[in-house]
Amino acid sequence: MERWTFLVIAGPDEEPAQLRVRLRHGDDPTSWPTAQVAMDGTEVPADDATHDYEAPEWKAAQLLEGGGGAARLEQVKDDLRSRVAS
Repeated sequence: MERWTFLVIAGPDEEPAQLRVRLRHGDDPTSWPTAQVAMDGTEVPADDATHDYEAPEWKAAQLLEGGGGAARLEQVKDDLRSRVAS
């Protein structure tokens, strides 16, 4: 079973600015593949900025702009899946 975390990172205006997506795979959190995207869906370098809150997947997809949030989120998840050693 896949376990996902969707962390919303607020910008200076306190509005959602980025989304950190993490595939919780295995017992070592430092090895979990992570991606970070801006709200327009562009990938940005993953960092350790403090997140504002953890969102459910439907909310994370809703926050991504352009109406294609769910599709973009699936692309990010597919990329993270490909990083997991089988």
